[in-house]
Amino acid sequence: MFEPKFSFTSGIINTLTKIERMYGHLLGEKLVPSLALKLSNENQILATYYSTSIEGNPLSPYDVTNIILGDKIPTTKSEKEVKNYFSVLNKVFILVKKQTPLSNELTCELYHELMKDIEHKDLGMFRNGPVFVGHKTKAEVIVKHNPPFHSRKEIEQALDELFTWTMQPDDLHPLIKAGILHHEFAYIHPFFDGNGRLARILTAYYLMFKHYEVVKYFILDDYYDIDRQLYSDSLHTADLGDKTKWLEYFFEGIGHSLQAALSRVEELTKQKLEEIEGEKRVLVTPREEEILQIIINKKAIKTSDIAEHLAVTRQQAHSLLYSLVKKGLLIKYGSTKTSYYKLQNH
Repeated sequence: MFEPKFSFTSGIINTLTKIERMYGHLLGEKLVPSLALKLSNENQILATYYSTSIEGNPLSPYDVTNIILGDKIPTTKSEKEVKNYFSVLNKVFILVKKQTPLSNELTCELYHELMKDIEHKDLGMFRNGPVFVGHKTKAEVIVKHNPPFHSRKEIEQALDELFTWTMQPDDLHPLIKAGILHHEFAYIHPFFDGNGRLARILTAYYLMFKHYEVVKYFILDDYYDIDRQLYSDSLHTADLGDKTKWLEYFFEGIGHSLQAALSRVEELTKQKLEEIEGEKRVLVTPREEEILQIIINKKAIKTSDIAEHLAVTRQQAHSLLYSLVKKGLLIKYGSTKTSYYKLQNH
């Protein structure tokens, strides 16, 4: 049975308190829908850029944006990594709406998407052989991390115990569980490649599952990319069992990201407030926000899509879509059964 070790230091307690205060402040910002959409769109692109950059992807933010938003088919490994990461981010938004729990099956499914057209051997399966984290010099091989398990059966069991512990209801703060999940997944290192990217995706997914609006309002990866060596060193401090130092670093990162998000919200509000007039100043309901997020991911939707994703009747779905059309946020195309909806000005 998985039982992580850590201590509630004054640093962890103080940072957790600051995080909750900043996150509450962020949720309290009454963003008009167009700004909320802009922030979410930008965060998805930035999360993709930073998480792939951490692993050595050389593409610039400009390149990443063009690959994600353009129609170009990715050809290089770097381009495929970016396209796949963004695709997985979109997928987890849908999965969390369905309350799909963390599991070995989900992990393999996301890994398959993450490595599509990059890796071909055993794609979507846990490794069944040795691997190490490190680098080679002219004189020697420097091993930074030798994972604890090297057989598929052992890896499956270790991850199953980790996910069971993570998802079980208890009094432990979700942010603590998220930090432990992040390290332990990277520590087990279940695949030959892509473990860092998937660890960050699963961490974000778990936080979304616990109602922290990761990516929508803030991202986790920007802090890690500031000093990749410090990120790696902090992560490996927990390899010997005690995760306290890693958790202190992990919470510092969340605090940094939330502060950046609050600054970005203030900046967007100042820039765009005067451009938003009339009905577009009205705030949307939580249900309508869900629909807007689905459209960001799918680009265009039908009434049946909303009925399925939100588990409502077609009539209720139609009413929600009609409300967003009236507010000037959606445009309806076609009529009757062939109609579909897209974002205004998209």
